[in-house]
Amino acid sequence: MMSIPYQLRPASKEDIEFLMHLEKEAFKQFPKVMKRFDEHHQKEHYKHHFQPKYVCIIELAHQPIGAVSILTRRKDISIVYLYVLPEFQEKNIDKSLIKRVLTRAKEEVKTVMTCVFKGDTQAKNVCDSLGFEVFAEDDLRWRVKWIP
Repeated sequence: MMSIPYQLRPASKEDIEFLMHLEKEAFKQFPKVMKRFDEHHQKEHYKHHFQPKYVCIIELAHQPIGAVSILTRRKDISIVYLYVLPEFQEKNIDKSLIKRVLTRAKEEVKTVMTCVFKGDTQAKNVCDSLGFEVFAEDDLRWRVKWIP
């Protein structure tokens, strides 16, 4: 399956409402995660801790359909989160974005790390197919890494 043509743009404070909606939609797929979801806490977190410089909005035809947050450090790159609205999942957007990160990591000789919710077989399959390995886990997610 081909990835649909998406664009990335830097996030801004005006995206907070979309990001909160996106996060809630993403978590609905995972009952264990949703049990811990607290909308009031989420709003407070965004109000006090949101840093747009670490977030890109994924757009299709200038409409937001997802978001990705990536932190680059001296020795590694961390995909903090990568969420796509349910109706745009299974379009290989996630795989395309992760491949872009891996290309950069290979050039810079950096490890890439991320988390995958347990039960998210699509994301786990994408990570497995790209060579990520599980290095830790808790009751909600696997922590995976890719080494160049």
